[in-house]
Amino acid sequence: MTQLYVLDAGVLISTWTDKKIDSTFITTPGIIEEVRNRMSRFRAETLFLLEKMDERTPGVVEVKRVESVATSTGDHSVLSTNDIDLIALALTVINEGTKVTLVSTDFAVLNTASRLDIPIVDPNQKFKQRITWGMRCPACYYKSKTATRDTDCPVCGTVMRRTPLRKRKQS
Repeated sequence: MTQLYVLDAGVLISTWTDKKIDSTFITTPGIIEEVRNRMSRFRAETLFLLEKMDERTPGVVEVKRVESVATSTGDHSVLSTNDIDLIALALTVINEGTKVTLVSTDFAVLNTASRLDIPIVDPNQKFKQRITWGMRCPACYYKSKTATRDTDCPVCGTVMRRTPLRKRKQS
């Protein structure tokens, strides 16, 4: 039985898929649009021609679930629509009863997917901790559990920065 992987653009741009000869791949149309350089585009098109890769859109219910979890982890403000769709696609495939592993080099994608108990692979092997993000004021050090972009500090008015509130070792 071949392994099925859900691929992010960073993985399609790399040569990671070349090492997975007996595997099949799936991604979203938005991720395919992100692959722009000629060699990576050629590699992706070859996978399609060999029927080793397919593209699908995720289920609406799964997208809403990913958005909810991403908000609770503090990743929602840094995830693109394509990132959310990618995680939701993995969740959609799992809900259909198929084993799948999400492969990404994006920490926010990996962090959110790991919270949804989606099996993940970081080809760079740098994702070591699950993080719950919040906001911190660099001037007065006020902390907020809500991680939203461009938030002004309610105490002093300085633009707050995203900061880890809690870290847990990735299992």
